[in-house]
Formats: sequence, C-alpha cells, structure tokens
Amino acid sequence: MGASFIVFPAIDIRGGSCVRLAQGDFGQVRRYDADPTERAREWQRQGAGAIHVVDLDGAREGYPAQLPLIREMARAVDVPLQVGGGIRSVRDVRAVREAGARRVVLGTAAVEDRELRLRALEELGDALVVAVDTREGIVATHGWQQESGISVLDIATELASDGVCSVLFTDIARDGMGYGAALEETSEVARIIPTIASGGIRDTKDVASLARVPGVVGAVVGTALYEGRVTLGELLKAARNP
Repeated sequence: MGASFIVFPAIDIRGGSCVRLAQGDFGQVRRYDADPTERAREWQRQGAGAIHVVDLDGAREGYPAQLPLIREMARAVDVPLQVGGGIRSVRDVRAVREAGARRVVLGTAAVEDRELRLRALEELGDALVVAVDTREGIVATHGWQQESGISVLDIATELASDGVCSVLFTDIARDGMGYGAALEETSEVARIIPTIASGGIRDTKDVASLARVPGVVGAVVGTALYEGRVTLGELLKAARNP
C-alpha cells in the first residue's frame, strides 16, 4: 500500500508567486517564494515523485491564468505536474496539457457539468483528477467561494459510476491550518473512489495514517513543508513505511 502512495508537495501560484491560503480565503494569503519554478526544482531535488500545482488566479477568474509559468515549471523538472485551477472547458484541459501538465485537476466544471466531465474523461482517461472540496460535507465550487448543495459522498458515487479514476479530496476547514488530516472523512470517500487527500496534513503521522487507509492513493502537503514543520524526505519515508 505504502509503495504506491504518492506525496505531492504543493505549489499554489498567485500573481506569479508561491503562496498558501488559509481555508481557501483569498484574504488570508501567505507568500513563501517569489519563484515557483525554482521551488519546483527544489522539490524535485528533495525527492518528489510528482508535484501538485494550483493556479489560484485561474481558480478565482474561471480560466487558466498562469499557463506560461506552468509551462516554464514543467520544462524545469523531470517529475510529473498535477495541475488545477480555473479549468472549465475541454479547451482549458488541452491548454493545460499542452503547457506540460501530466495530470489535470477539474473542480467546479466537473461538479456542475456532467457532460463536460465525460468529455474531459474521454480526453484524459486516468490523467483526469476531479477535485472534491468540501465544507462540512458539502461540495464547494468556484475557488471555494460558493457551495453547490451536493454532498461529498453523492458526488463521489457519481464520479465513480462515470469511470473517473481518482479524486482530490480537500476538507477546506483544515486547509492551510495544520489541524491534521481529515482521516475519517477521507476514508469515507476512499471507500467509493481512489482518493488523494489534501488539507491540514501536518506531519509524518498524518501521512503514515493516510497511507494505511484502503483507497487513499496520495496526499498533497503544503503549509507544513513551507513552514518547516516536516521535511519532504521525512514524509516520503513515512509513505514508504506506513
């Protein structure tokens, strides 16, 4: 189980810089790096097997806003980029792929538009990841600014029936806060569909616990790494030996 579990260090981009938001709030921004490309190189140097990239400008505006920077990052490293943020059409999917993303994360569009989801699935196959971002069990959309009224377990079931291979599950209340992984909620989703965990992951214990949960195939870690609470090497070791 641990051997196939992927730890994704996160690079969230806003205005060309690497930042983190607290609970998805654009009013609570912490800036860490002026150069996301160099940060991608550094994650690769530290052993990352893949990197999770979020175009926060795109998530807010509703279209991929950082394609040149994503292209630069993809060319700078040899490991796959998993990219999301503002991808709302098949055209956007293709643009992000052409910029170098190995896997594409759809959020709002995949939740609200089943026809688009199916077209994206046809285009991407197992390279499609659907972001399921929730507050108190209800899926949030539009850069976490709106609530859909759809329960996380209902959308997970629908995605699995459509043939989606994996979801990125984020408990927004925990994101960027260091509260710890939402183990119970993540495991409920993972019973339905293979799940990448995100939000609040703080240490090796969280990663090891997630790696032991059947159906959880990875974890995205951001703030804990940027604030030096844990190293990527320590997380990778915990994932290998849960």
